[in-house]
Formats: sequence, C-alpha cells, structure tokens
Amino acid sequence: MIIDYNSNGLTGFHAEEFPEAPDFAVELTSSEFGFNLTYRVQSLAITMEWSWLKATDTEIRSWTVSDVPRGTLQEPYYDSDQGWNVMIWEMGDHVYVAEGEGDWDEDRDSNTYTMWFKVPRGLHDRAWVAALNRLRVG
Repeated sequence: MIIDYNSNGLTGFHAEEFPEAPDFAVELTSSEFGFNLTYRVQSLAITMEWSWLKATDTEIRSWTVSDVPRGTLQEPYYDSDQGWNVMIWEMGDHVYVAEGEGDWDEDRDSNTYTMWFKVPRGLHDRAWVAALNRLRVG
C-alpha cells in the first residue's frame, strides 16, 4: 500500500482497506538493550515489532495514554530505522497503523507499507494503559 504524506496530510489510502483489529495488544518490556515494543493482533496474524524506542526508561515509565505514539491525519506519527518504518494516526473513532519494510516506490517517491490495520480508539488506549501498568509493576 502506498500512503502519500504531503503538506495537506495523508492521502492515497482508503480507510475501508484497513482490517479491524478487535484483539489489539501492546507488549512493552525492558531488556539490557532498552525497551521492546510489540503490537500484536492474533486474529489477523500480525506481530509488529518496533525496531527501537527513542524514549528513555524513566520517560516511558511516566507515560500516560496521551504520550503514546500516534498522530493525526494532517500530522501522523512517523518513525523509521534501517529500512523499517511506521505511521500511526487517528481518524474518526479509530487509530490507524501502517508498517513498511523499507521498500521505496521510486515513481511516487514514497514508502511502501506492507502491513496495515485499524484499532477502535478505546481499545487502543486500553491496550496501552495495560502495557504501561504491567511495565511499572514488573
């Protein structure tokens, strides 16, 4: 999937092409190399492992749901590292997630996304709150 991101925001995608993730889960664990963040959607056979998080241990442990990675249609959250990229934005009652593995569309001068899904906003927030609470306790 090609999603264009220009001065007007995101274009070139159709919301109905994003499958719903009714069992979205966030795993946030600490290791000697930093934090590991994984999004899982078992019903869609999706495991999305983030390459790395730029926030420190102390920062992440103090996060609230308003600090988690997501943006808007006009200014989506975007991150990339060594050929991996992710874009996350809210639209309506959903949070949309698109992940790519570094394939570049030369004709459109844009990333190609290989996995995408949408999560009801309430479920997205609950999954993040649960992951942050587990991190603080464990």
